[in-house]
Amino acid sequence: MRGVVTLRFRTYAQRVLFLVSVACVGCGIWGNNVVKVRVIFAAPGSDRQLTNLSVIAGSDKYSWPSLAAGSDRNINLVPGPDDDRQLSFIYTFDGQQRSWDGPKFEAGIGYRLEITIDAKGSVTSRHCIMPCTL
Repeated sequence: MRGVVTLRFRTYAQRVLFLVSVACVGCGIWGNNVVKVRVIFAAPGSDRQLTNLSVIAGSDKYSWPSLAAGSDRNINLVPGPDDDRQLSFIYTFDGQQRSWDGPKFEAGIGYRLEITIDAKGSVTSRHCIMPCTL
């Protein structure tokens, strides 16, 4: 009988721990410095592409060689607590290197940012403080 009670307690304790973990993530206690970036190349036509793409937030940077028209890419950046949290996006469009500076983010707050590049190579964006959806 005692073994059954212990098993039930462990199961209950595991459930409580799981629920507390999920609640803490939702409240921003864990993962609160992440900048979740989605880059979308919204140009029509499958033969177009962006090249030499880089997304930079403080000391964290991610680069990739190309992004085809009609596709997107998700990147999570985690700048250091003392870094300049200005987000920068660098890309090449029709052979010309371009750059775009996004919003400056506060330390200790997670953000979600969506960058959209249109058929002319122009950037628009939107962002929100996490937890949120775009």
